[in-house]
Amino acid sequence: MNTLLQQLIAALLYPGMLTTMLLTLAVIGITKLHAPGGGLSRGFLAALQGKTSLNLALAALLALIAPAFLPWAGSPLATPRLGQLWLAWALLETSFMLALMPGLQSLAASSVRAAMREAQLSSAGRIVLWLALGVALWTGDNWQWNIVPARVLALIAAAMALPVALGWGPFAHDWSLTPGGPEAELNRASAELAQWGRAIRATVLLTLIPLLGFPITAGLHWSLHVALTIATTLALAGVGRYINGSTVRQPLNESLRWCYTRALPLALLSGIVLVAMQRWL
Repeated sequence: MNTLLQQLIAALLYPGMLTTMLLTLAVIGITKLHAPGGGLSRGFLAALQGKTSLNLALAALLALIAPAFLPWAGSPLATPRLGQLWLAWALLETSFMLALMPGLQSLAASSVRAAMREAQLSSAGRIVLWLALGVALWTGDNWQWNIVPARVLALIAAAMALPVALGWGPFAHDWSLTPGGPEAELNRASAELAQWGRAIRATVLLTLIPLLGFPITAGLHWSLHVALTIATTLALAGVGRYINGSTVRQPLNESLRWCYTRALPLALLSGIVLVAMQRWL
């Protein structure tokens, strides 16, 4: 199979767009995220007709393609190289950035405030998440006793940062302060496209925990790895549904403090522990 065909299969089918869409539908069903039926296709069609924001369409598309470069077992791209992981990171981060543009460019002060809050919280959560999962990925499939403490610390830090990055639970949008949220001034097609894009990005972030936190182990069949990845993702979505039932919303400064004074030091500590354990034990 030539490289171009492998890349097309990875981008369009597995583990890219089709796989991500199916998994997103499952996550939406479990978490009850607001994503109206047909909203994604209507949004893409409206974008092609110039009736909605091209930024939102590109944001959703990039989030759908990014998983093609993540280390899914059995991927046509074989074992992802470091460059592919950087590409997945770049696509996903660009998706988050583009999704914020309509809110930040809005003439409504409430939409700008909501977009600014989302930008600060999500970026803070993702900084810690990527750092923690980078440490976990660094450990590889090594489960020796001197590696496990660093992996456990990294996964705890990632779990602490994940709801902040997703904007779930106490870190969700406060509708009482900014009614309508970042999409308040958007037309129906644009708002639905934004909601679908948010659900897709949430799904991809959920998959990062099993994909990077528990790297592929030699000796296990790839289908078992896929099943474990999907099961872990859906289990995390179930936890998300539970915490989303909370009506308490953390103020922005408290949410940022959660990330930078609790989760971030733990992620940094996991890296220090890993280096120390590898060097002296």
